Amino acid sequence: MIDLFKCELLRFRWWALAAGIINLAVLGFLSRMVDLAQQPLVVYQVFAAVYAVAGAALGLYQMGAYRKPNQWLNLLHRPLHPLRIAGALTGAGALLLLVAVALPIALIATYQETMTARVVDLRHWMLPIAAWLIAVTGYLAGAYAMVGNRRYSFAAFLLPNLFMYAQASGVAMLAVQCAAIAFLAVLLAIAFKPDPAVPSRNPLAVLAVALPVQVGAYFLMWMLGFGIELFWTVSGTHPLNSLEPPKGGHVEADRAEGRDILLLGIENSRDPEAALWREQIALSDVYTQYPMRNLPVRNSLTNLSPLELGDSENNLWMVFSHDRARFVTRGLRDQRARGELGVGAAQAEFPAPTMPVGAVYLFNAHAAYQYDSEQNLMFERIRLPKGEVMTVPPEPAGDNIVVLSNRAAYFYPGREAMSGLDLLQPLMRVPMPGPVGNLSRMDMIELLDGYLVSFTYTWGVWSGDLQHPYQMVLQVDGKGHAREVARRAIRNDLPAVYTDRNTWLSPVLRAICLGAQGLFAADDPLTAKPQPVSQRILALAAVCCLLALLGAIWLSARQQHSPRGRWAWVLLCGVVGLPALASLWLMYRRRETLPMAAPSALPVAA
Repeated sequence: MIDLFKCELLRFRWWALAAGIINLAVLGFLSRMVDLAQQPLVVYQVFAAVYAVAGAALGLYQMGAYRKPNQWLNLLHRPLHPLRIAGALTGAGALLLLVAVALPIALIATYQETMTARVVDLRHWMLPIAAWLIAVTGYLAGAYAMVGNRRYSFAAFLLPNLFMYAQASGVAMLAVQCAAIAFLAVLLAIAFKPDPAVPSRNPLAVLAVALPVQVGAYFLMWMLGFGIELFWTVSGTHPLNSLEPPKGGHVEADRAEGRDILLLGIENSRDPEAALWREQIALSDVYTQYPMRNLPVRNSLTNLSPLELGDSENNLWMVFSHDRARFVTRGLRDQRARGELGVGAAQAEFPAPTMPVGAVYLFNAHAAYQYDSEQNLMFERIRLPKGEVMTVPPEPAGDNIVVLSNRAAYFYPGREAMSGLDLLQPLMRVPMPGPVGNLSRMDMIELLDGYLVSFTYTWGVWSGDLQHPYQMVLQVDGKGHAREVARRAIRNDLPAVYTDRNTWLSPVLRAICLGAQGLFAADDPLTAKPQPVSQRILALAAVCCLLALLGAIWLSARQQHSPRGRWAWVLLCGVVGLPALASLWLMYRRRETLPMAAPSALPVAA
């Protein structure tokens, strides 16, 4: 095993060294231009995709060379257990990727830590590990795709795609990557045998192999829905590309200007002041806020946006440090370290990662701050109640300032905000009528005494998470008392069969995918739970499961199964649905039947 491991290292040593040098050169060049530790999320995603592709290419090439029939038999007929042979090959591949991917990133982090004044936190030292795990995931997916049965082994490439949708962060994200690597290692161990095309007889192994195949079939069936959208677009009937969106639909609500959405909200209102409000809407400024979908998380590996800001008057550049919970300052011109900057004169720690917004404020999940360049201090201006998180940072709304949390809208006095640096107290609190995870926009106008506020809930319609979109309009008086003046149901412009196809295709696989997406993740207060689908969609899902069960009875009878295995597959197809039937067709070939011999001629008397 050790000899085979060394041979693989010698075989690819120059390729790994060349890849590592190229990786180091690219990172070194970029680090001279920008601070790689403070880049937006898309930059990290591009690098992660490159590392995953590089790992997949290594796995495909390495196992593809051995997968030739003669070389495969020669490889597995060594005096070693097949799993030890697989361990030697994959161990060498993982070590090569460590040199080509992780080592250059660690060297750049060391350079920034020792030779610059840039911030390097503990989370940045986890980036080489994360990049290596991503590359190893791609490597194992490529190795399994080459070793396994070519009819369905491509489904292994779905595992690296999980990282784009996983909600975990920091160390929890590393745990997700390790879980994906462990699952791929199990798949490769199952397929690493003299005849990889023969399905395993172990029920657990069959389930492990079938799961990614079923998820892949489920994903492809779901993707076919975009063909329908393409047809709508070409024919000119798609709600998104029509000049006039359907009246009363969610596309109209999302496209509407602030003034138009307010008029739509009170269009059928019977309130005696509705006519006056329509006149005020036409003459007043409308303030629109869109809630954030994510917030910075302590020790997350990536950034939603750079946590940094500059002060040209004092020649300062400030970068938030997750480890120190303060802003680390350095000179704009000389790039030398200056010190740290916390909250107020006491230089207290920030309760969460803090990011700038606009030209005045900074904010995190719990509070908003204002930087005063004259005193070179940051002052806390707005503090949310315990248990609430910020979704819209401070924005002007007439004479006041509005802040939106996950539970309510807060209005603060604009004069005090402009004339002082003290902690502001809210003038009014308007409870939110629904979960912020479904809120797409909040629009308001300032009245003579209070506000007219519209909450539009359409976020999640396209994915089927929101089944009943609606709009609610509230009238808020000067004392903060809110009353409902209008509520209208918003129609879904797309048929439920299309938006809810992720449910009726397979409710079981939808639950598995949502569980994988939230693996090791903390509860997110900015997301809303999916609403239950209609009875018609559940009935359609039941019909699909019944069709899958009947199809499995017919298909399995023409395949090679044991009686117990056959009925287990029939039951699985009945529970999971059409993707399980597709996996049954992919994983098992049709049983070969010998042609019937022609009847021999009867003897004839001479």
